[in-house]
Amino acid sequence: MALIKPGRKTTRTTRRTRSGGGRSLASAAGALKKLFVSQVRVDILKLFLLRPAVSYHVREITRRVGTEINAVRRELENLTGLGMLQPNPQKNRIYYQLRHDFPLLGEVLGLVVKEEGLGKALLGRNSRDIKFAFVSIPFLLGRTAGPNDIDILIVGRIPVSKISVVVKEEEKHRGNEINYAVLSEKEFDELKKRRDPLIINALLQPKVVLTTGPDNYLSI
Repeated sequence: MALIKPGRKTTRTTRRTRSGGGRSLASAAGALKKLFVSQVRVDILKLFLLRPAVSYHVREITRRVGTEINAVRRELENLTGLGMLQPNPQKNRIYYQLRHDFPLLGEVLGLVVKEEGLGKALLGRNSRDIKFAFVSIPFLLGRTAGPNDIDILIVGRIPVSKISVVVKEEEKHRGNEINYAVLSEKEFDELKKRRDPLIINALLQPKVVLTTGPDNYLSI
């Protein structure tokens, strides 16, 4: 686990701010079911999107989502037809994997991450103390972070220890180190003004924004 502190260290602000993180999480909850009317399809999507580098065969998918095999096969055909899954025959089995070139992958991934995945864990009960937060899409799709990558950025009035607990748990699942940064609003603003390379590169990468609020956080 690598806690990234871009630029020089500045004093953490003590001003309490209100966050839209809770509203963002609430609006994401249930949006997946509205987009995909089949609960079986939603469960399959969650399986693939929360572990996008993993391939699954039909019986394993059936066991994990807890439904009948015919329903799973039907939805796998639908998702393959939509271009979201790629079937790969291996001996006497067909394995399915998420296609990273699916045009709407970022949007669908964002819904799942906010409702079920890392985004929900990061915000949790901390949403009032988090002003701005995002998770990198390349990271969610399996990228191993380099020294100049930020996988998770949190801006607000929140102890680093609360975020580190979530990050450590996610690292156990992924088996990779995660680079993350926890900054006060003052630190974040100063680093943006100085055009800190780590912050600018982080803001330019594809990402799932976990909070709602002013667009000035994303401006460069």
